[in-house]
Amino acid sequence: MLIIIDGYNFIFTVPELERHVKVNHIEPVRDHVISLLSKYKEEKHCNVTLVFDGNYTEASLPKKQTYMGITVIYSKSGISADTEIKNITSLCQNPRDVSIVTYDNDIKRHVKKCGCPIIEPKAMYKEILEVLDKDKKNKSDEPEGKRNGPSEKDAKYWKDVFKNLPVEEQKPCMKKTDIPLVKKEKKETSDTVDEPGYKYQGTPSDETQYWVRVFTETKKNEHQD
Repeated sequence: MLIIIDGYNFIFTVPELERHVKVNHIEPVRDHVISLLSKYKEEKHCNVTLVFDGNYTEASLPKKQTYMGITVIYSKSGISADTEIKNITSLCQNPRDVSIVTYDNDIKRHVKKCGCPIIEPKAMYKEILEVLDKDKKNKSDEPEGKRNGPSEKDAKYWKDVFKNLPVEEQKPCMKKTDIPLVKKEKKETSDTVDEPGYKYQGTPSDETQYWVRVFTETKKNEHQD
């Protein structure tokens, strides 16, 4: 897409720009417009051509130059910027892809016949500011280091640091400790008057032998009977 701007018509139609012309000369304002359009061009990825009336510019300026990515044309001596724009639009092969920024009625009538879209200067200036302001906000939301990345000097420094680090076997962070043995305490038996001691220690051997003889003799007597 190509945008052709009627330079001085654009400056003197936008109040924010015309105000600066009264304070300063036209040259600083013209350079400011070129700077704005250069940033706008980068964001919108379009081609921009500024056409100024060469009859009111310094004689030393070239008739056509590229400044900050913007094509700047100064009309030839005796030819107005209006005529220069008409000649450009008449030669357009794809007029629908060429937009003309002007408030001049004579240029509007001509470019309409050619089929080129027309943009009012105030609307164009507003769009430029919105695009640049949006881009500024997006950049301010991120740290500068994230947007630009590390410098070449920083990248080389950290590369050398990691390159020279010794390769060591990673040691476990926890120290191995011996688990202390827990000595089991012998469960104490409680002797009470209600429970005999043999409940815990078993029957004494003499008493066992006694009861064995009693049961043995009892069985013999039963068989004899």
